[in-house]
Parts: sequence; C-alpha cells; structure tokens
Amino acid sequence: MLGGVNNGLFFQGFGGFFAMLVFIPILIWMASSKEKKATRALRRSIRRSLRALKRK
Repeated sequence: MLGGVNNGLFFQGFGGFFAMLVFIPILIWMASSKEKKATRALRRSIRRSLRALKRK
C-alpha cells in the first residue's frame, strides 16, 4: 500500500466483507417464515412420492 493510501481504512473496508459473511446467514435465518418451511416439507413429500412411483 504505497503512495499515501490509508492502510487502516483499507483493512477496515476489507473487514466489512467478512462481517457481511457472518450477517447474511443470520438475516436469512431470522427472515425465514413458517410458510417457507411448510413449502419445503411439501416439496420433500412430493419428491418422495415421485420416487416411490418411479420404483414401481
């Protein structure tokens, strides 16, 4: 980092990317709704029934 660039500011901005890697999964987890979980369960049951039909 030559040429008068503020190293502290650079590393602080670079650290923000790592902070976002922590916050994004937490926000996704907090925003998940029961409807989303219900649709996942429905999809799983449909896939299971399709697999059972294909086996027959």
